Amino acid sequence: MQLVTETICQKNRDSFDDFYAIYSLSFPHSEQKSKEELLMMLHSTNYTIFISKIETQVVGFCIIFHSEKSSFYLLEYMAIDGTKRGLGIGSKLFSHVTMQIFSKYGIKPILIEIDSPKERSDEQEQREKREQFYKKLGCRKIDSFDYILAINNNQITPSMELLVYHEDMQNILKSQLQEWLEEIYTLVYGCAKDDKRIDKMLSHAPQILNLI
Repeated sequence: MQLVTETICQKNRDSFDDFYAIYSLSFPHSEQKSKEELLMMLHSTNYTIFISKIETQVVGFCIIFHSEKSSFYLLEYMAIDGTKRGLGIGSKLFSHVTMQIFSKYGIKPILIEIDSPKERSDEQEQREKREQFYKKLGCRKIDSFDYILAINNNQITPSMELLVYHEDMQNILKSQLQEWLEEIYTLVYGCAKDDKRIDKMLSHAPQILNLI
């Protein structure tokens, strides 16, 4: 299996529709950005859309936010074509993306938004597998913390978790977490810095949060 990873840009714009076909089937509508928003990422210096291909077929993707203004990178979405899962494509894609991002922009924590398997749903097994997938790659969950996705699309968003990928971090201060949340809400989702959901997330958080 010859796996190639590249980025979507104006030169290979024809790959966008193949990427979007996987994207639209991989996440609940309440967590999806519009097609227009995704197209805007192609022109943004803050985003890169990586795709994995077998020959000419797009089999997976990863969208990462990497603004110079933020103290982290945010892996917003990553998914593999349903017919190609279990072949190691996801782990290879994650490894390639982290290496490229660290090499080009420097080393910072990578934050990852995922559905929480604690919440019972029809996708329970898939959520548990996704959490275990990231943990095997070295990502760790922020303990005693429930994440609220900032997307405003008139749908109820599911319970979420925020994972952290950084070799040296064992825990984070509540003040650091607050800074991350404010940057995610303002820089990524265009919300206000004093969004009430941030206070709600932090209301019961301890001063030091372990990564587990």
